[in-house]
Amino acid sequence: MSKRYASFGFGLIFFLALPPVKQFTESFMIGQMLVQIPLLVLAGFFLGKTILDIWPNLISKKYNGIAGILLAVFTISFWMLPRSIDASINEMWFAIAKYSSLPLLAGIPISCSWKKLHPIGQNFIWANLVSMFIIMGWLYLTSPVRLCNNYLLEQQHLLGKSYLFLSGLIIISGIFRTFMMDHGTKY
Repeated sequence: MSKRYASFGFGLIFFLALPPVKQFTESFMIGQMLVQIPLLVLAGFFLGKTILDIWPNLISKKYNGIAGILLAVFTISFWMLPRSIDASINEMWFAIAKYSSLPLLAGIPISCSWKKLHPIGQNFIWANLVSMFIIMGWLYLTSPVRLCNNYLLEQQHLLGKSYLFLSGLIIISGIFRTFMMDHGTKY
């Protein structure tokens, strides 16, 4: 099973790095922020599952997952900044940093740390994600000027609306899971 995870993780990174795919996903702001970046994190997630399959005792039982999740949160937060988005398109070294840091510093730590994190900590991370999406959505919607030089103002507004929509979906999903868990139903 670990070979399958590794193949999928490396294959996804390779696929996203193909020039036509990279150019297409980066031609739209939503493509970069809501497709490319999450898929790079997902690739790292599968690589982390491979690491845990090969070395199941790599992470101590006492390890509570906080350090790995914090590393992932800070890495993803950095790549959500408009300056980082522009730099990853305009400068080759930033593109290389994006394609390596998101799988290595976000995906793998999430894979290795999420199950170790206490449910209250997991809910805190979900709340943090919702608040980041709301703040970034508000920022992209209300800014009268382009925050990213490579994208039009209309794309920026569409990304802002998409962030607000996703935050609403996450909130509804959390409420649904909460009520389903109270009745003993597990989803």
